[in-house]
Parts: sequence; C-alpha cells; structure tokens
Amino acid sequence: MTDVPDDRAGVPEPGIPRESGDASSRPDRPEAGMPDGDQARPATEASSEGRPPGLDGAELAESALAAGCGDDPTYPGWAPPNPRLPTEPERLSDIDLATAVIEGRTTVDATTARWILLLGEFDRRSLWLADGAVSPTAWLRRECRINAPTSTNLITVARALRDLPATRAAFTTGTISFDHVRAIAPALGDGRLDLARRADPIFARAAAWMTPRQVARVVSTWADIADA
Repeated sequence: MTDVPDDRAGVPEPGIPRESGDASSRPDRPEAGMPDGDQARPATEASSEGRPPGLDGAELAESALAAGCGDDPTYPGWAPPNPRLPTEPERLSDIDLATAVIEGRTTVDATTARWILLLGEFDRRSLWLADGAVSPTAWLRRECRINAPTSTNLITVARALRDLPATRAAFTTGTISFDHVRAIAPALGDGRLDLARRADPIFARAAAWMTPRQVARVVSTWADIADA
C-alpha cells in the first residue's frame, strides 16, 4: 500500500450520509476475510502463496468475483455476457457499427454496476478501517486513484443501491447508467427511506428512457411533494 498521510488524518469527511449504527456493531468485520472459494470458477486460480487476498483493490475484486453466482445480476460475482466487440470497427457496416456502440455502452454500464456492488460490500464490511484509512472515500483515492468528488459519488451510489432493488436490477443489466443512479440516490435523504422504496420502481422505469438530468428533475419534484 502506498502511504498518503492526508488520507489518514483524523478528520471525518463530509458529503456522504452515515449508515445507522457504528462499525463495531456490524457482524462482518475485516478479519472475517473474503468469501470462501467453494463455488469458485474453474478459470480462477488461488493465490500462489496460499493466503487470502489483502486490501489491494485488484486482489479484493478478484476474490469477490471468484465466488461466482450463476445468473443473478444482483450478486457481486455476476458478470454480463461479453459482447463480440469488433477489433477493426472500420470494417463494420453503418448499422453494425451503431449496434456495436449501443451494445458496448450497455456492457460498460453493467460492468460498472458489478464493480459498484463490490464497492458497496467492501464499504458495508468497513474493510477500509483495517487499512488505516479514515473513510471509504479516502481509501478509494489512495488505492484506486480516484479523485474526491468521484469517490464521494461512488460511495453514495453504492449505499443507495442497497435500498433501491428496482434501480439496482436496472443498473446491473445495463438498462440505466451510473449517472441515472446518482440522480435517483437523493430520494433516500431526509427520512424518506420508506417513500423512496415505494417510488423506486417508478424511478427505475423512468430512467430507462430519460436522461440523467431529466431523472434528477423528476426526483427533485417528487422530493418536494413528499416533503410538503
């Protein structure tokens, strides 16, 4: 691990809603380790040193993905089908090229969702504490080289997906993007958890044909009505 002193400063970071309960009361602690390999995919080999993965981002992701889960897109080990992206796009017809661009974007969104679910579980287990980081965003900045605004958005979205099953399902299949989920996440604020859960399927359906900015307006209007 690299050592970045300001990531270990004893000052909590603003901007990310805290979860209920403190980290010490959570059943999954850093020493619990990563998922066992009973269902590991044959193509995934164990570490040559016979040790569980550490907190390096690549090792953590590899371990979680090794668990596998069949066709369940809500499980972190799930991966979308690999599209046959052309190695020479200039040889494609106009229709095939347009189709490949759309399908490629869907795969990017689904793969991003897969990584966000890994991040959400990492955050739920508070594994960043075991590495000496003051917050999950500080850990992301140091280990994944992600800047402050983006790391804050990533954690916010990862936490929101726990309470928004319809949005999570749409995201993991590539139907909606990270920006759509970020636009929906504020619905959970200010004590609106139950209301947001009921509105979740509506938000997810709207996001499938709206731009993220349009979704943000819908959520903002809905929040104003809910708070009235």
